[in-house]
Amino acid sequence: MSKRRIKKVAIIGSGIMGSGIACHFANIGVEVLLLDIVPRELNDAEKAKGLTLEDKVVRNRIVNNALAASLKSKPSPIYHKDFANRITTGNLEDDIAKVANVDWIMEVVVERLDIKKQVFEKLEQHRTPGTLITSNTSGIPIK
Repeated sequence: MSKRRIKKVAIIGSGIMGSGIACHFANIGVEVLLLDIVPRELNDAEKAKGLTLEDKVVRNRIVNNALAASLKSKPSPIYHKDFANRITTGNLEDDIAKVANVDWIMEVVVERLDIKKQVFEKLEQHRTPGTLITSNTSGIPIK
């Protein structure tokens, strides 16, 4: 049996669990692609700055805010602040094709079967055949 080397992972879903998992992979030297959904509306701060739903800072707001909150939590899941540089953020519309370059894709989205199915269908269109793909579900049977 050949050894499988995990150099880069994609974490789909940046909530408390997803961001924490991303940090733990970064802690052990693995490059991480952390993706989440695109916001459907602007917040007040974005409106005040004259941003639109097309601006990258808006499109990546959910993932970037979630990761920032995780890094600031006590205790922080990141062992050294420089390790966070191993985490690249993005969104499921603009950056989904990047999952083709990872060794392991881990789904960590909300516990709703319909949403998980949509995510897996989208991932299937972009992942490299043979890439590990797993779910972090706790309550939905994997079948």
